[in-house]
Amino acid sequence: MSVCRVHRLLRLIAVLQRNEPNTTAGLMRELQISRRTLFRDLSALEEAGVPYRHDRAQGYRIDKTFYMAPINLTVPETLGLMMLGKNAAAHKGGPMVAPALSAIYKLIATVPDSIREACGEIMSNVSVATDAHIHTDQWTQYHALLQRCLDEGRSCRFVYKSPGESEEINARLSPYLLHFTNRAWYVLGYVDVYDEVRVLKLTRFQELEPTDELFTKPRNFRVEDKLGAAWRLVPEGKEYEIVLEFTRKVALNVSEVLWHPSQKHTMLEDGRCRMTFTVDGLGEIAWWLCGYADQVIVKQPPQLRDRIEQMLRSALKQYEPKQPLTAVTLGRKPKAQTKKKQTPT
Repeated sequence: MSVCRVHRLLRLIAVLQRNEPNTTAGLMRELQISRRTLFRDLSALEEAGVPYRHDRAQGYRIDKTFYMAPINLTVPETLGLMMLGKNAAAHKGGPMVAPALSAIYKLIATVPDSIREACGEIMSNVSVATDAHIHTDQWTQYHALLQRCLDEGRSCRFVYKSPGESEEINARLSPYLLHFTNRAWYVLGYVDVYDEVRVLKLTRFQELEPTDELFTKPRNFRVEDKLGAAWRLVPEGKEYEIVLEFTRKVALNVSEVLWHPSQKHTMLEDGRCRMTFTVDGLGEIAWWLCGYADQVIVKQPPQLRDRIEQMLRSALKQYEPKQPLTAVTLGRKPKAQTKKKQTPT
């Protein structure tokens, strides 16, 4: 269940506990949701055991005997929330960060002053650096809109700029799920002009607007159904057994990170690290390997080895001088020529 929906359900419970009539239209207006979403949320409350009822006089309401148990956070739980808050605060402006921070602060506020102050002192000695991240406000708006469409089972029209297309794509999207990876948010869903499920990056949308058209999401759809064994996001339709050997200089750093679910590694006696993967496609992993330049050797498959060699040779050409290197082109004065003394014969 999405954080957005959990927050909405909690608001619904609070509204139904008021001593005021709650009609269907009133609840839709106050929660800013559709009739279909309201009845889905009411069904979710019923499944969770929340005793709401409906009558003509009072509309919808929750039995007064029902209450939510107070939250008693332990010291480790409080520290954990504060740590999450620091991490989230370092990426302000991203989708769902503001409501996440709001929820964290509300939970921390329920902790007794003595515990909260002690935990605050501990956290004052913890620093969180801001990682590389996408700097735009637009994707927050698109994330909220797509979350709403996902929740309501509603399609949307969009205009999208893809690096692989010369012109902007204008199409209809049936969003199946949102996916975060490589510091960015993506949406996976059926795109009508391609007649297949596509992966779209939120920051590349130029326009996005919900439609009145509803769709049914495939049951139990998972991100793995589309991405499979891809290194990141782009499966190419063929799996390869990858064997790499990293030099001693980077072996420990590389082995500390889980780069792919299929990863296996062995530390060799001379300090090098051998890593293996089963990956769908070579394009994405090739770009990753180029970042290690002379610190890695591709042992298998030969197709990847050839591709890396070609990419590195192409990169080297960009640094080759356009004219022969001489003292003049290097900005140095040529050395004066000295005449050799002739030895008398």
